[in-house]
Amino acid sequence: MKRRFIYLLICLPLISKAQYGVVCGVVEIDPHVITMNNYISIESDDLDTDFLNTMLFGGFITDEMKDNWINQGDDNNRLNAELTNSIKYEYSIDQSKSYYFQFADINCINSSFNDDLLKLAFHGNYDYQDETLDFSNTIVRADRYQQYKFGYNHPIGYAWQINTALSYLNGNHHAQFNINKGTLYTSSLGSSLDLNYDINAMMTDTSNLSVFAGNGNGVAMDFSIYVDNLNEGYGIAIRDLGYINWNENSIIANTDSNFTFMGIEVEDFNNLPEFNDSIMDISFNNNKTNFRSFIPTKITLNYWKYLNHKYFRSLSIKSHSRWQPYEVKGGINWDLFNRGFSESGYKTSLDVRTNIDLAYYLYSTLGFSVGGFTDETKIHFALSVITERLHFTIGTYHLNELFKDDKTSISGYITLSTGF
Repeated sequence: MKRRFIYLLICLPLISKAQYGVVCGVVEIDPHVITMNNYISIESDDLDTDFLNTMLFGGFITDEMKDNWINQGDDNNRLNAELTNSIKYEYSIDQSKSYYFQFADINCINSSFNDDLLKLAFHGNYDYQDETLDFSNTIVRADRYQQYKFGYNHPIGYAWQINTALSYLNGNHHAQFNINKGTLYTSSLGSSLDLNYDINAMMTDTSNLSVFAGNGNGVAMDFSIYVDNLNEGYGIAIRDLGYINWNENSIIANTDSNFTFMGIEVEDFNNLPEFNDSIMDISFNNNKTNFRSFIPTKITLNYWKYLNHKYFRSLSIKSHSRWQPYEVKGGINWDLFNRGFSESGYKTSLDVRTNIDLAYYLYSTLGFSVGGFTDETKIHFALSVITERLHFTIGTYHLNELFKDDKTSISGYITLSTGF
């Protein structure tokens, strides 16, 4: 029970805008609104519950826990984690035109790796004699940055609304590790090893590991357009389309080679031979230079309908996609556009939800989604308390995970808005 309560507290962040009109039909909008958001999410195809508990609360990772993680799920393992804290100030000129400024501190980890890499990392190669472990197409990518966003919401005519925003990005750290090709063959009794690899890495200046280090800067933009009729509406939104240029103290490293290690033969322990085999010569070609990395771009197609029902106030259907290529190869072109969707690690998701009146000042959001970083169906649930000046929401995108013995994901958000 204690663990579930802690998970519920962790399940706390991100509603992009207080939905006074959608949730409870409030017409009056305060000219000044301050909103605070906190969001956390850890999603995996097959992250074992015990493993997750150990990561969150500390402890010893046993061999059984390692085997459970390796044996669960499919051959390709995806792990995505996000932590975002933000504060937003919005000034409304009238009920449809407004300006806003938002500051956000953002942390992201995105990775994809297969079971063979887990076998090698957890158990080494001894248990896999006469086998070839293939850990190709492995990616680990981590970012930390702050975002300063200036936006404008502008109506066009009676039903159309255009929203635009421009962001300055202060980059703290970026680390990216790509194993394009990687195989290891271990012969019987470990008498020889055959290793082939092609590895690329990009990382920011490691001499300054401060959480707010200024190792890069960049820009991003938002654009969305909505049509809101009396009974229904639809729109498209592109958020955080941008990149960070990391400074010249950053490092780009690569290595591409193969070798066979046959061991060493010792005939006299009093006269040991000099050991200088090629297995000790694995080295990276390091270059200090600047490079560019993209932040996750969110693309949303949205349809909603207002319901004339006693309890159910609205129904929305959304399609979410993400775009984040590993790197720029040959400039901005069609190949980069296509790679951005596949290399984001995110599968286009479908999100269906409804807003419900529960009691005076109390509302809820209930829905489900499929796709995203995992293949599981996820249940979205939130509770909101909305008064004339205050909007408080707490929710999770993985309600179903709270009641499972073997949890693979957790997420949640908390939003607090006040007007004056």
